[in-house]
Amino acid sequence: MSSELQHENHLIQLRAKLNERKIKLWEVPYMQVEGDEQRHSNGVEMLRLAEQFGAELGIATELCLRTLTALQRNALDKLQSKDEFQRTGLATVRVRAPTQTGSNREFDLKVQVTETGSQLCELIGQRLSLDARKIKLVCSGKIINGVRTLQEQKVSNGATVMALVMACSEEEAKRECSTYDRVHKIRSDAEMLINENDSSNFLSIEDQSGNAIFLPKNEKQALLMGLTLYEKGKAAMKADSCEEALLLLLEADHDFRNCNSQLLNVVDNYALLNLDIVWCYLRLKNLNQLPDAEERLKVCELKFQQSYGKNMARVAAIRGEQSNEKILLVRLHLLKAVLYFHQNKRDDARTMFRVVETELLKLRIDDDCLSRLMECGYGMKECRIALRACSNDVEAAIEFIHSQRETRRANERRSERERQLYRTIGHDASEGGDTLRLKLELVDQLMEMGYPEELAALALKRSANDINGALNELERNGEALQAELLRTVLVDEELQAKLEALGFGGQVAQVALKLMANDYDRATNYLLTNVQNGRYSEGLQRAIDVLERQGSSSSSRKGSVSEGTDQQPAAAASDQQPSTSKRTTSTSSDTSADEAKRQERKRKKEMLDLLFKSFSQDIRTTADAHLDLPLDEEMSLLEQYKKLLGME
Repeated sequence: MSSELQHENHLIQLRAKLNERKIKLWEVPYMQVEGDEQRHSNGVEMLRLAEQFGAELGIATELCLRTLTALQRNALDKLQSKDEFQRTGLATVRVRAPTQTGSNREFDLKVQVTETGSQLCELIGQRLSLDARKIKLVCSGKIINGVRTLQEQKVSNGATVMALVMACSEEEAKRECSTYDRVHKIRSDAEMLINENDSSNFLSIEDQSGNAIFLPKNEKQALLMGLTLYEKGKAAMKADSCEEALLLLLEADHDFRNCNSQLLNVVDNYALLNLDIVWCYLRLKNLNQLPDAEERLKVCELKFQQSYGKNMARVAAIRGEQSNEKILLVRLHLLKAVLYFHQNKRDDARTMFRVVETELLKLRIDDDCLSRLMECGYGMKECRIALRACSNDVEAAIEFIHSQRETRRANERRSERERQLYRTIGHDASEGGDTLRLKLELVDQLMEMGYPEELAALALKRSANDINGALNELERNGEALQAELLRTVLVDEELQAKLEALGFGGQVAQVALKLMANDYDRATNYLLTNVQNGRYSEGLQRAIDVLERQGSSSSSRKGSVSEGTDQQPAAAASDQQPSTSKRTTSTSSDTSADEAKRQERKRKKEMLDLLFKSFSQDIRTTADAHLDLPLDEEMSLLEQYKKLLGME
């Protein structure tokens, strides 16, 4: 057990005793006031109080006296800073700087609340002998903005500020200077990836069943940014870089809060984010962020109930009683117990720690079972999740693993099919969310009736998922649906060449590939059915006519534009003898410009590919990776706090 935690335990208990008996250490008889209002501690009375409280709490008198003296000094400092703030506007803030060794550097700083966050960083940087630009400040669960004033950000007298820096060894000091830069670069890189790509190709958004979720563009970008930064934050947590992790998690929190969608009420990502932020507070020994930690755990508990049902009832109904989601409740209950302890709600803390102990025993993995399962070739993460879900039954765990894999594959196939279908028919489900989402089961019903998938989807799009309306569209407006499909699908040139090699004409090959959305096998079958002895079926001929009309319409539009741009008076034309050379130069210039653009696009693509690979190492995790916790840290913390509460 750390001496820091033991000291905190004594402070909590003595502070509670003082409040209970309404003892004010800054007043008589515990203080002596002499001339000119000079105050001095009354050693005799303080010793008497230390002996009394020490006997009641089981704390050595000498240790109790030191702790009471520290509380008295702290109370006097607060009174002086409050008086100074009222007279001069100069605020005193408490700065806590976590270190890699797990301890905290603490000190007070004087600052005007009209100064900016960056000015406070300068003061802290001077105190810590660090570059102020490399320090990030957190207060009440928010990163302090460097441009805005402290007053605007509700940082006032008596506030506690966490300065996220690293330890002061020479090697760690080098890392320290790169922490802020690294977090800033991660955000910049993520913004570039999300903005430059169709976001679904970078990081898809799916519900708990693995189905794709479609959102309006702005909201999708905000949510993707939040999810991306969250995944990078979790990667930093795994690497034991809690300072960087907390910065990334708080950045992610900011982006999540910009999402207006009700989606956050039904998915568990935001709940998990809040849970991980409080876990970082604990790892950095900064549970003095109590108001924020308590609020975040309330949000987490509420979101868990919305996503999983009360007492995990919804999850139990879907996945069984021994569901892995219960592992999240262990961490939630542990953090609640720790908060109760630091709030001096010791009975509540004991009750909650007993709950945690029971939950940990139920989720314990048998080492022999784990070894046997891993000998079958399964990975550690997969084995732990399966054994917890199946109460250490190895045979059942194997079935569980294969069932989970098949479910994931089926969901991935369904989501990819849905995205591909939307791209083919030019459907944008994002503007209306799930209200514009096509029901694939209805598409399948229409396909069973003999209609091609893409035409069925277009018909359902027009009828807003009304299958009777879709049938009506297919029967009465089949040509219009085909025309729309012929317009939206871009032909794959390689597939067209393969069809032409089979003896089909270029035009009919184009029509078949457009109608079959570049599915080579379906296009081949379509042509074999609709081309007999060089003669086209009525349906194929209509499709060719539609394609020709679309082509001629496009050509006429291009022609009218070019005629308009080339028109000039005859006299002017005769006067411009060198026009050919000018156009040659212009063409050459255009070619150079096009080549430069191609090179720029190539360079940008290479850069984005590198970024994507970098991000993929961290964020391409399995859907249930958050359920794979070793629980070693949880067990260790439980034992520490049980000792503090005398539970052994």
